[in-house]
Amino acid sequence: MTMTNDFFGQWANQSEENAKLMAQEVLITEVAEEIWKAMGEEGITKSKLAKRMGATKGYISHVLSGSRNMTLRTLSDICFALRKRPMIAVEKKSHDGEWQTLGDNVAVGATKLRYKRTGNVISPMDHWRAAA
Repeated sequence: MTMTNDFFGQWANQSEENAKLMAQEVLITEVAEEIWKAMGEEGITKSKLAKRMGATKGYISHVLSGSRNMTLRTLSDICFALRKRPMIAVEKKSHDGEWQTLGDNVAVGATKLRYKRTGNVISPMDHWRAAA
């Protein structure tokens, strides 16, 4: 799905700055969702992850909610604590010059998130969890 097929896509296409912000938010969401998925597969709670990392549960909550910037070091530490290896793929814009949703282009871990559109709402089809 291209971003022009939805409200956010239209907004993102209004300016390069909007497109940049959209790309950031989608990537943040996808990374957090992959971490939630890995935590679920391993049966690890935020408290247990925090303990393994020597951090607080509040810190983990902030990182996974996107309210705190997750550095690559933090991502690496989280993956290490989960006994996982992060992976990323970076690709160009589509042939027509429009950005594709990052769900089609970026993978952290072995899986990619898929999105569905209901009216003006875009939501992940898999593994959606509340960040709180």
